[in-house]
Amino acid sequence: MVKSLRFGLWAVGLASAVILPLISAIGFRAAFEHHVQQSTIAELEADLRYMTRGLKLENGVVTLVPKTLPDPRFEEPLSGLYWQVVDDKSKAIVRSGSLVTFTIELPNDILPLSTIHRHSATGPDGVDLLLLERRIPEGVEGKRSWRFAVAIDRALLKGQVDAIMLDTTPVFIFLGVGLLIITFVQGGMLMGPLNQASRALALVRSGRQERLKEMVPIELETFARDFDALLDAGERQAREARERAADLAHSLRTPLAVLLARADEIEASGQANAAATIRDIVSGLEHRATRDLARANIHGPALGRTVEVSLAPIIHQITGALARTSITENLTWDVQVDPDHKVRLDQSDLTELIGSLLDNARKWAKSRIKITTISDQTSIRILIEDDGPGIEPHQRRMALSRGQKFDVNLSGTGLGLSIAQEIVQAYGGSLDLSDGLLGGLRVTLELPHVGRGSGQTQLT
Repeated sequence: MVKSLRFGLWAVGLASAVILPLISAIGFRAAFEHHVQQSTIAELEADLRYMTRGLKLENGVVTLVPKTLPDPRFEEPLSGLYWQVVDDKSKAIVRSGSLVTFTIELPNDILPLSTIHRHSATGPDGVDLLLLERRIPEGVEGKRSWRFAVAIDRALLKGQVDAIMLDTTPVFIFLGVGLLIITFVQGGMLMGPLNQASRALALVRSGRQERLKEMVPIELETFARDFDALLDAGERQAREARERAADLAHSLRTPLAVLLARADEIEASGQANAAATIRDIVSGLEHRATRDLARANIHGPALGRTVEVSLAPIIHQITGALARTSITENLTWDVQVDPDHKVRLDQSDLTELIGSLLDNARKWAKSRIKITTISDQTSIRILIEDDGPGIEPHQRRMALSRGQKFDVNLSGTGLGLSIAQEIVQAYGGSLDLSDGLLGGLRVTLELPHVGRGSGQTQLT
């Protein structure tokens, strides 16, 4: 199966440009050969009728007075045009000058009087002849007769056909070139709607357009309508899934609060171990519910939702909000973000990603947090550093995969880094933990550059 429509069209066009002119040339040659043969036979028949006028009746005796045929080639030696007359009674032979001394062997058959027969015969030097002969009687009783024959070398007929084919070869070449041009133009017309749809899909994928509707040619309206309906259904299902996850999380809060209150009562009655067990179970359920709710709220790179988002406004907005809280009023926020740096993410996912990482840095930083962005040809790197205690190398994998809380006295669920990594991975990026230059933890986010995959796609 040919995957490239353009290649398939060119293959068919090239085959047509070769096969159709070839078939046309073969058909034209066959038709012209038939025409040449029929017209030659008609001329030879006219020559036969002209030759029979050489029979003269004088004094009651029929004699043959050969008449010179108009075509001078009959008198040119071995020209390819010949005539011959044989007296059936005396076997005397009269021949054209073109035969010199050669005698054409006529077929030994009985010819009806005045009927023209067509034969193949051998001429001088063994050439193949097309021969027409006619038997003319001396009188009504037909006791004496003459066999008139005219012939032409078949090579002369072939030469005429070859000459016309040589003259018409450029016509068939132009026909092939014309077919190629038509194929190219037709291919452009056929590929145009598909390329237009591809460009429209690229706009939807890049977030510059939400749906394909009214962006594709009329031939693809049904496809666009079904595609948009599929996007709507996908968004609706994702929204309903997030709503169900949120409802489930909220519905668990009251039973979990009751269990915690019951744990306090059990502890007050002197059953500290049982109370601790209940609290561990409740903590696990809370952790799982919070994690699933956070995961459900990740939109991911859905068509029509990923847009070009400038990093600077988002980061300044989040740092400004965090700086106004009482717990971070003594922190210095060093934001070095290029206003031109953009990424292609769902804006709510980007806000959740940056917010969770900055909130995590805020909890651990002593006096300073630094945010830097670096761009290259394929990606944007966001570096978030703090001057806190950092995370030991052997604990970093656990912090990303399990959402581990390293200080129970701090608020939160310990899911910030884990959820951030899931958001980054959903968009084909990466998250790395390392030692920062400020002495604490450095979180490096690598996200797709705004130019990556944003180009228009053209079908081939």
